[in-house]
Amino acid sequence: ISYIGNVVMKELNNASGSTGQVKHGDKVLKSLVDQYDKFPSWNTLHCALNDGDEIIHLAVYADRLLQFNKKVMYIINISQDVEFIEATHRYKGVSHPAAVATFEEGIVWANKEGCYVFTGDKVVDILTKGQKRLIKESTWRDFIKDDPMVGYSPKSKQIIVGDSVSTSGDGSVYIFNLVTGGWTRGAAGTLDDA
Repeated sequence: ISYIGNVVMKELNNASGSTGQVKHGDKVLKSLVDQYDKFPSWNTLHCALNDGDEIIHLAVYADRLLQFNKKVMYIINISQDVEFIEATHRYKGVSHPAAVATFEEGIVWANKEGCYVFTGDKVVDILTKGQKRLIKESTWRDFIKDDPMVGYSPKSKQIIVGDSVSTSGDGSVYIFNLVTGGWTRGAAGTLDDA
């Protein structure tokens, strides 16, 4: 089964009798079994509907669907016939799909509040180790522009967080080493926006 979110659907206006396109920013549709490109309008995931927050990105890891809205992230259990919300994480949403990446052990994403990893059982802020903050909140907020981007290098086991997916950033990065658990700051121009 496949999932899509923030859909635009052709719908009939009963009052006028005409059809038009209607955007459903918080709706998730799932495909038919073994038909990954067909998403009937009646096959809606009935989780986190009408919360007033637009879906930005969907990611799947193991039997969980992570629904990233602008302000909140939902962990939805998709292992059974009826899906259900397992956890709601406020302030862990994203502003752009590029702020989310997949790696061997889970999903990683970043926003102005932090950088997070989901490995199947819990969400961890990798900007902290124990009770200690590895990068000051003010430093992280100054670094992250409107739409950060996140990538992963499987060869070096590193998570790369770019300051912006747009030209509003200067190409600065923070790199998290999954082996050592340490952060390194890359200079402006590390990523080229051209």
